[in-house]
Amino acid sequence: MFYNKVNKKIAFLVFLIVALVGIWFILDTLLIGPGLPRSESMPKWYIPGAWRGNVQRCTSFFPQISPYCNLGKYSEGKFINVWYFDDESEFLKGEDTLYRCLNANGSVFQQKLNISTELQEKIKRDEANNSWGPTIGSHSFNATGYQSPETSGYFLVYEKPFLETREDYFIVYYGIMGLTNLTEETPELKKLIAESYYMSNEEGKVDSLMAEDEKEKNNSLLSWF
Repeated sequence: MFYNKVNKKIAFLVFLIVALVGIWFILDTLLIGPGLPRSESMPKWYIPGAWRGNVQRCTSFFPQISPYCNLGKYSEGKFINVWYFDDESEFLKGEDTLYRCLNANGSVFQQKLNISTELQEKIKRDEANNSWGPTIGSHSFNATGYQSPETSGYFLVYEKPFLETREDYFIVYYGIMGLTNLTEETPELKKLIAESYYMSNEEGKVDSLMAEDEKEKNNSLLSWF
């Protein structure tokens, strides 16, 4: 009789532990999303070759606007720096801080980039290697160009690239180390953007950086229509 009671208690404890683990897993999946990594691993999503260990700590060229940040290095001084945000307010704050820092330390301008050709080439390579990545959305978008003695390149913002219901925001810099002619390097950087590009949400957005006051101005103008 004593052993039966002990066995029942043990069985109940095992059941309770399994149930709690199951509940945690379900909640974790709902919050993070099926198949998606945690916030600290999200920057790697936009770094080609991250699975080969091609990931380093965030560059010191720019302010630390997010605790979730990684850098990927490539040939001929090219690199990608990715900041990830899982909260819109933190994203807007970080974007504004970065934009103001860029204006204070270099030349900032807006430029339209079209990566349709580069993406088609990437898709062909992926098909040949039996791999695939979603490329929904416009392949022509505004980018923020940046030039300084330390680095030159383009900033892109990916808003909600996975699901409309998820708070996912990426600021990605595609650049080259040192002083360089950005116009001459743009074709290679466009190839790098195409390699990194990911968008599976039709409602997602790819755009340039924008300061908070500029966004407010744009929103007020849109409200007139």
